[in-house]
Amino acid sequence: MKLHRSLRRSAGFTLIELMVVIAIMVTLAGIAGTAIYSHMGVGDEAKCRAHLEQLVQLGTKYSQDISHSGLLPTSGMEDDEDTDTVDESEGWWLSVAPELDAVVFPRQMGGKMKVSSIFHCPADHRVEIGTDATFAADEKSVSYVSWTDASDDPENPNSCIRTTAKQNLDVLPWLSDGKPVKGESVTDVATFKKQVMSTADRHDGKILVAYASGAVKVFEMDEDTSPEALFKKMAPDMARKAAKAGKGKKGKKSRRVEEDDDEE
Repeated sequence: MKLHRSLRRSAGFTLIELMVVIAIMVTLAGIAGTAIYSHMGVGDEAKCRAHLEQLVQLGTKYSQDISHSGLLPTSGMEDDEDTDTVDESEGWWLSVAPELDAVVFPRQMGGKMKVSSIFHCPADHRVEIGTDATFAADEKSVSYVSWTDASDDPENPNSCIRTTAKQNLDVLPWLSDGKPVKGESVTDVATFKKQVMSTADRHDGKILVAYASGAVKVFEMDEDTSPEALFKKMAPDMARKAAKAGKGKKGKKSRRVEEDDDEE
């Protein structure tokens, strides 16, 4: 009789044992899910970096053309009147894309040029571009924004970067993760906030930047990182120029105020 009771007790799990097993399974599933998610994030970051490296090559090819005189195209640059179906001032990609074999020009002015997937970050989910070889390029589907220090034309803040000018190209960004604005490049902290700052969530707090020299760098940020600090870190020369220009404006204003005070 005692033997029979013992066998019956060992025939299955107790409630406590079952709960322990379920808890272990949930924990393992969570670890596996985190690992898969992390792996996907790393994969997107690697693809994004590869895209920027390819775009840098296209930009270099563009700048080396004798008609472009060492310029890297930007959004807001002057339109090329010889191209009657696109307005290059609207977006930097309209100038770079023709350097690719896989590009489809619009049939009429106002149409969208179709470009390859290298213009789109896989972690940018504002628009799903699908599986086609090319997609219609605009401010929502293109994942990268252009930067400029107006070295080609100081009167136009969105003028191209001139790579032949005397400047440190290693600290001068040309493209980065971002949300493009038609006809506008990153020129200061204000445009940086609008076009770049919010895209760190694509790569788990990281922003990828391609420089005029061709180098691609990764910058990490956290909740305490201010736009001003990050902008200065990514583009120290641009930040220095902006600060100098700001001081100059303040100085002129203060002198005017002093003159008015003297007249009174």
